[in-house]
Amino acid sequence: MNKLNFQVFKLKNKRKGLTISFFVYILFMGNLTFSQSINAYDLLITEIMSDPSPVVGLSEDEFIEIYNNSSAPIILSKTTIQIGSRLFIPDSFLLEPDSFIVFWDDKIPTLKNNGDSLKILHENKVIHRVDYTPSMHDSDFKRNGGWSIELIDFKKPCLINGNWNSSINSSGGSPGKPNDLEKELTAPQLELNSYCPKNDSQLSVVFNVPIESLESIYEYNLQFNKAIINIPKLDSGSIDSILITHAGTCYEAPFQEINLKYGLPLNPDSGNIVINEILFNPDENGHDFIEVLNASDKPLDLSKLSFCKRNENNLLESPFKLSDSPFLLLPNEYCVVCPDKKWLSNTFPKAINILESSIPSMNNDAGKVVLLTHSAKIIDEVNYLENWHYSELTNNENVSLEKLNPTSLNISSNWSSASSSENYATPGYENSNFIALETTINYFKIANSIITPNADGYKDQLIIHYRLPNVHWTAKINVINYFGTTIHTIGGNMLLGKNGTIHWSGILQDKTIINPGIYALEIHAYNLKTQEKTQEKRTFYVNGTLK
Repeated sequence: MNKLNFQVFKLKNKRKGLTISFFVYILFMGNLTFSQSINAYDLLITEIMSDPSPVVGLSEDEFIEIYNNSSAPIILSKTTIQIGSRLFIPDSFLLEPDSFIVFWDDKIPTLKNNGDSLKILHENKVIHRVDYTPSMHDSDFKRNGGWSIELIDFKKPCLINGNWNSSINSSGGSPGKPNDLEKELTAPQLELNSYCPKNDSQLSVVFNVPIESLESIYEYNLQFNKAIINIPKLDSGSIDSILITHAGTCYEAPFQEINLKYGLPLNPDSGNIVINEILFNPDENGHDFIEVLNASDKPLDLSKLSFCKRNENNLLESPFKLSDSPFLLLPNEYCVVCPDKKWLSNTFPKAINILESSIPSMNNDAGKVVLLTHSAKIIDEVNYLENWHYSELTNNENVSLEKLNPTSLNISSNWSSASSSENYATPGYENSNFIALETTINYFKIANSIITPNADGYKDQLIIHYRLPNVHWTAKINVINYFGTTIHTIGGNMLLGKNGTIHWSGILQDKTIINPGIYALEIHAYNLKTQEKTQEKRTFYVNGTLK
């Protein structure tokens, strides 16, 4: 037998161990003409060698292994194999049930070392899809090349995470043979990862595994693990809802109906979303987490944001995107971001609204955590210290820091250790130490809470309006930073009328311009005649070029 033909067209039956040569196969196929229906998962991609160098034991060739998972022979010429955007149509081979065929690199488009999407198609239907990446390998050593990745559980072919791993065959792979790793895995639950309006007439809903079916009163289109649902047209600012009664995947998985509330998201602005809780000292096997709260009155998209930290020179380090898919956060809703959802749920069973995503590592003693847009506009920032914890605690491990009032300043007096009654953390829901500000009569108001003191004529000045109940008032107005330190005094003993306006250009006492960041006005007012007093704080934000 010609060696090349044997390598390209070798077929092997899993149970019988039968190998059929290419030439015998063609004779067998000569008089066969019949049509057939190929359903989802009748054919499976079961092994991929995308980086055969350095050679371990096989030839230095890329390959794809395909398995007939049905109960009938399948003519492969009725299918198309798609690698990225490139197509390959196999010759007219009859692949028997429970058998493999291997396509080597002289017959298929190049497999990218850094990953790509592989699909088996029949009449524009996806029969099986695998988005492979080097991260599917279980070690850096095998990820370096020479080892294939193999499908583990053939009964859950749509499952990607945890269902592929490096071959353990001493040759680096097992093309045309049963996979050494093959076994049945515990089925993961079917869960909703995220959802967000794609536009005013479509809702994108993303699940943790590929979806085969969905039950809703609206029409939809399935795209792997995403459903695009046609919804009634949304008005700007309106909130609507949709009930999903059932969703199904390629294996038996329970699903509890969900009612999704949604609205057209806006891009987050400074102060819209606040960092509300942080865990920076987890147990040995645990992970940090950061909780955020939508403090605005509009739906916001978390995928527009990243976390990062500042280094010892106060410069921003590498960003960590909160979500690759649009992720909706409604007004007054919480979301906790953690790299390991399973650990978080096991450690804090009441945890909800979890977004599994990488975040910057946080030091146990102190750190600077920044929430910002992809254009480096700062939304919120916390410079925490370990001594913000309750002083009587003997061990801060797995104890989070919570903000007492989400809309107040990020200073030590507004943060505290989570309550023991809540297992020392409240990830994804209201803080155990939450304190709502009491309704007060406010005499002072900031006209624009965001200023850009760059002399371009747009929001260059901070404008303070005041309206007092009577006359004879004086006021002292300090500018304080997020540490609570006074960095400037706008007026030390100003005599005020009954109402009026105070302007500040953002110039400090040393004639420099205030740096970008989050600040507050601390206003102390006193009536010389009636001895009335009032004290108010107003937060404002300074935008500008980061240095």
